Amino acid sequence: MAKERKHLSKDHWLEQEGAAWLQSEAAEDFSPHIPKGEFDSRIERAKPLLAKHGIDAMLLFAEENKYYYGGYRDAALMFTDRWRHCFIVSQEHDPVFVGESILDSNVRKTTWVRDCRYWSGIKHWRLPTGFIEVLVDTMISLGLDDKVIGMEYGAHHIAQVGIDEVRQIEAALPNARFVSAEKVLWEQKAIKTDWEIALMREMCDRAGRVLEKGWKAIRPGVTERDVHRVIWEEWVKEDMFETPCMSNPVLFMCASDAPGKWRIVTTPFYDRVIKEGDHGFSDCGPSYKGYWTDLQRSFYVGDKLPPGLADLSKWGRDAYMNTVNNIYPGMRACDVFKLAEKETYRQSWNQFVPIEFVGHGIGTLNHEPPWLAENDLTELQPGMTLCVEVGCYDTEMVYYGNMPEDIWLVTDRGLELIGVDLPREIWLCG
Repeated sequence: MAKERKHLSKDHWLEQEGAAWLQSEAAEDFSPHIPKGEFDSRIERAKPLLAKHGIDAMLLFAEENKYYYGGYRDAALMFTDRWRHCFIVSQEHDPVFVGESILDSNVRKTTWVRDCRYWSGIKHWRLPTGFIEVLVDTMISLGLDDKVIGMEYGAHHIAQVGIDEVRQIEAALPNARFVSAEKVLWEQKAIKTDWEIALMREMCDRAGRVLEKGWKAIRPGVTERDVHRVIWEEWVKEDMFETPCMSNPVLFMCASDAPGKWRIVTTPFYDRVIKEGDHGFSDCGPSYKGYWTDLQRSFYVGDKLPPGLADLSKWGRDAYMNTVNNIYPGMRACDVFKLAEKETYRQSWNQFVPIEFVGHGIGTLNHEPPWLAENDLTELQPGMTLCVEVGCYDTEMVYYGNMPEDIWLVTDRGLELIGVDLPREIWLCG
């Protein structure tokens, strides 16, 4: 029988004493990113998947999973132990939020979850002062303290909990068995819903406009920082510079000062002046309503590509398109890698796949399973969204090369482009 604890009330002690106040969000519009029907269907889909994999409940700390299963958004990214919080998704119950009471407004404004269990470091509120204490009592009250509990033990998460805290949670629930939640998470999240696909289409339309404006800003005499300013301004105009933002990846990198001189620039950016003959690429991109873009194109500053670079431009485009045109559902991720390798060699005997994968899933993270790599046996299924990135590089390291990347939807027939439909040859800028 669960132990009764009066101090685990969902409300502050003032309300227990008969006092009440109207919180401001009660009079504001409630407009979460995830619609109610989409949220409910995600939770209902999670329950049989949990049963299938022998897991009674999941404890979710990663930002992207708290959003996917809870709808939770936190612009301040309060991920230290001072504001520790998580969601519990289980077979038998509606989702439960456990967290610091200061997050109450965020929960009520951004999520459809209504079962909230609070702790507070402020003793005046007469709530428990420790997260793990409330979590343990919640697990007991839900009958989960001696069950199989899934945790985000895998590599594909932005975990907002310390390793030492995970060990403390495991020790505080000695009768529970802790396992990885990866199979449940990715079996569900890899197959996108109609709502997600529609959102990603809108996202890519916006990202395409940002990318095009950025390209047009590249010309001799302009600094790299100036180009980034144009891109940042366009992000804001398109509502893509959002919070929370763990790291909206840069949309511009410069690869070369001159033939044979290499530099790859990520943040912080520099005031280096762009000049004719610069050759580089952009990769990744901004996020939109919790979903990520990952798009790549190459550029050259000048009126005409040098002969060697012109070959690489065509080879990279053809290797890429020959690969995407021959991907089909049921194909294994490792087979896509082999296909891309063959198409790359087809362009030139001296070519090779320059990275250890030729694509990956994308959604609430910009890199998700499956990986289109030699060692990934995942079968592609309709509803998966993939970034395919295949290209050709200068093996003599004089020029950079060309590796297009777009976002594709796996359908019953093959791949359908939902990414940015822009030219896949090397762009001439300036």
